[in-house]
Amino acid sequence: MKTNLPRPALSRRDVLKLLGLGAGVWLAGCAGPQTPASPTAAPFIPTVGLEPTSAAATRVPGTQPPTAPAQTATPAPGLAELAVPLAVPPLGAEEWKTLPVFPQAVSARMHRLFEIGQGLGRDARRFSVIGDCQSIPTYFFTEFEGQPGVNYHLGEYGDLQATIDWFKGSFGGGVAANGGQNVAAVFSPLWADPLACARDEGPLACELRLSRAAFALISLEENWNGDAAGYRENLEKIVQYTILQGVIPVLATKASNLEGDHSINRAIVETTRAYEIPLWNFWASLQDLPEQGLYEDRFHLTQGSPGRFDYRSPLRTGWAMRNLTALQTLDALRRLLVAGS
Repeated sequence: MKTNLPRPALSRRDVLKLLGLGAGVWLAGCAGPQTPASPTAAPFIPTVGLEPTSAAATRVPGTQPPTAPAQTATPAPGLAELAVPLAVPPLGAEEWKTLPVFPQAVSARMHRLFEIGQGLGRDARRFSVIGDCQSIPTYFFTEFEGQPGVNYHLGEYGDLQATIDWFKGSFGGGVAANGGQNVAAVFSPLWADPLACARDEGPLACELRLSRAAFALISLEENWNGDAAGYRENLEKIVQYTILQGVIPVLATKASNLEGDHSINRAIVETTRAYEIPLWNFWASLQDLPEQGLYEDRFHLTQGSPGRFDYRSPLRTGWAMRNLTALQTLDALRRLLVAGS
């Protein structure tokens, strides 16, 4: 006998997908949005500077990018000037490919930002992840919340254990890494976790308020119909907002080149140069891997044991290299900023 079972209620993100607002998923081939675990609420830091807007999660091709979030509060002393970009001549078209995978030094600006952030109560032992399907905890970083030799194996990279211990508690993810999310969606309350975030908060504002982190790894690959200028405009808004919260933004290049001319990676690199912020040049780490660490679709990273670095096979995959180089990036920031402060 056929039984009519009640259908589960649609989540807010399910409704968005039905309405077409989740189009970023198929535009870049991301997996569907994941529902991250809600972090434990921390003491509140007043949000200053660029407040999120209720812009649509993705922009329909052919329309204008979302307007800049409104300036509604005065940032802490010293932050406003750090959020002003420098006029720097662009690199040559191929120069960005030769930049280091993880930071070798940090600018005086970032030393100052770290100092101000500490005064605001930012936690130097925490980082946030702002990203799309390449940053969801399913494959990214979760192993490092476990036990060495059981959940992850560092092998010749054993010196990274100090950084894992330092940042323990941040590797499980937050509320700002969602499949299909792009550089506009992070400001939209439509993409925020309704169980963790205020009604008017987007994922970016919500995550930085809850985590109280001193660092933010930002890895957003989604694009709108090849609109590199729109991508950079919104990426700069993310950088400015993050700086105005007293948080050091770290931008990651992407593995893929679906746009065909690396315009997104060039926009990412030029943004780091304009604001003198750290770069995680993930693209550069993949070039010696089989198929540059990508499957045939030239977007998804090849899979292996993402937290195992002690034998040759996993380090030949995109996900293992992503976890390793992200950890090396955090290690560099801990040594260059925290250890010397």
